[in-house]
Amino acid sequence: MSELTKGERTTEIRPPVDIEATEEGVRLLVEMPGARPDALSVSVENDILTILADREDGLQGMKIWHRETETGTYRRSFRLSRDLAREGIKAELRHGVLTVEVPRAEHTIPRRIEIEVGK
Repeated sequence: MSELTKGERTTEIRPPVDIEATEEGVRLLVEMPGARPDALSVSVENDILTILADREDGLQGMKIWHRETETGTYRRSFRLSRDLAREGIKAELRHGVLTVEVPRAEHTIPRRIEIEVGK
C-alpha cells in the first residue's frame, strides 16, 4: 500500500438522490456527507435545478494509507417540468442530507369552481 498525497483524489462527486412525489410538489433527498454549508448552493436557471457543494476532507493532516471516500465537489442537475414552480423552492441541510422541496405550479393545483344559482 502506498500513502496518498493531498489533492490526489479531488473529483466531481455525483451524490445519490431519492425523489418523492408529494401533494405539494416534489421532494429531493440528496446524500451529501461532509458538505460544507458555506459552500452549498441550490439554483435554477433555464429550467435546470442545480445543486453544488464542496465536500470537507475530515482527514486533513493525517497519514492516509487507504481511502474510499472522495473529496471534491458534489454536483447534480435536474430539468424541472412545467408542472413545478420555480418560485418557492426550499432547501435544508441536516445530518448530511440536503432536502429540496419544489412546489407544484399554480396551474396544476385543483381548484373548486363556485356555481352561482340564479333567482
